[in-house]
Amino acid sequence: MPDNHLRIRASLALVAAAVLAAGCSTVDLGPRYDPPPVRAPQPLPPAPAPLPPVATPQPVPPAQPVPQPLPPIGSTVPTPPPPMQTPVDPASPQAHLVTLTTRLDGASAMPPTRSNGVGQLDALYDSSTRLLRWKTSWSGLSGPITGVQFHGPADYGQNGPVVMVWPAPFGPTYEGRATLTTQQAIDLLDGRWYVNVFTSPYPSGELRGQLRVVH
Repeated sequence: MPDNHLRIRASLALVAAAVLAAGCSTVDLGPRYDPPPVRAPQPLPPAPAPLPPVATPQPVPPAQPVPQPLPPIGSTVPTPPPPMQTPVDPASPQAHLVTLTTRLDGASAMPPTRSNGVGQLDALYDSSTRLLRWKTSWSGLSGPITGVQFHGPADYGQNGPVVMVWPAPFGPTYEGRATLTTQQAIDLLDGRWYVNVFTSPYPSGELRGQLRVVH
């Protein structure tokens, strides 16, 4: 039995070979058969160059402060002065009032006297009304007062005409008031008025004083 199987398998193999040979001899590819060309294997592209190493950022140290020279011990650093500002003075309610004064003595009289008498006059002038008010005191005179007058305009050491006669009586003190003309006020504030005190021993004047503005 085994031999029969072998013979059958050999016969089948021969038959298959004969059929295959017969089929190949009868295949017609035709005149238009144009098989595509066979491409040869292409070399692989070169491997890309390795990338340069990436730089790792490093922390930047803070800038060191530049040392500044210190001022000497005991000295101060000058500071710029503050901007100048023009002071604004509020309007004074007494801006129209002017204070005047004078000291009376014999050396100021014309001509000078050797009197031991002295006196003091203080006055207040109101420029809004041109009113002049004054008070006077004296002592040490050589005799009773015979008259007192304002003179001007005249500078110190000069004689001037009579401007105003003080009415009597005269005691150790005296107070008076008068409204001045515009020109009289100008001469008064310019320091060109003086007061003259007359006595019996000195009929030309025993005491004299030049009025001056205090404020």
